[in-house]
Amino acid sequence: MAQARWDMGALRPIDDLMFRVMARDKAFCGELLGVLLQDRGLEVVECKPQSAVTNPQGRSAVLDALCELSDGRFVDVEVQRADDDDLQRRVRYYASLVTADRTRPGGRFADVPDVCVALVCEFDPLGEGCSLYHVDRVVRESGRTLENGLSELYVNALARDGGEVSALMRVFTEAEAYDEERFPETSRVKRRLRETEEGRKDMGSVIEEIREEIRAECIAEGIAEGIETGRAEGIAEGEARGEARGEVRGTLKTLVRLVRDGLVSVQDAAASAGVDADEIRRTLAAEG
Repeated sequence: MAQARWDMGALRPIDDLMFRVMARDKAFCGELLGVLLQDRGLEVVECKPQSAVTNPQGRSAVLDALCELSDGRFVDVEVQRADDDDLQRRVRYYASLVTADRTRPGGRFADVPDVCVALVCEFDPLGEGCSLYHVDRVVRESGRTLENGLSELYVNALARDGGEVSALMRVFTEAEAYDEERFPETSRVKRRLRETEEGRKDMGSVIEEIREEIRAECIAEGIAEGIETGRAEGIAEGEARGEARGEVRGTLKTLVRLVRDGLVSVQDAAASAGVDADEIRRTLAAEG
């Protein structure tokens, strides 16, 4: 793929590319979770961006950031820019994967870890105008709230209500916004990635990681298709043709993702992929 011109200045923490790098920083994760969980004293002991949780019997997932707190809780933070799926069922599924992945075999149910899923959305996920939503389990007949160790948080990153969550989300969603006084760690990591050469190199390395991930996925899909359609010509030839198709598809998918995240223009993406700009636009429209 020819090198496109990345526009790092357009990135914000709510973009998954920047969040993927920021989530490597334990102090940033601690500050973010301290605000979202309304507990500034919490301690993050481990944070894993792009944490893979597997389900041998079904769909696995790669979590944006899985954090372990000093009290044993696990918090999965997901950034979501588009309202393109059933968010509540997604939260339910992610929580089940984390629960299964972090529960010791043979242990008591009382020892199943507490899990929180926090979905940070660049839209109002529940449509009620709040900056932060807590979803609880409630006994319908009495209104009593019950706890089973699962917490669901939904963040409306566009709300501006004067509260702490809203102020932090301004730093998340506005490229030039910083708040060193209230959110020093978020501002520090964001400024480093946007304004220093070291930060730009880190972002570039993530772009290449994503490119390789998409390329490998598309090549695998292409080989499978090539084998299926190329049996009459021989499996080896089918694999070769499928790999070539996968390379092209991977390049296009990578560039479309970068266009969506504001890192490259449609024109630059088209030139890098060797396709017409309308092809990039059609792929963008097809992928929502």
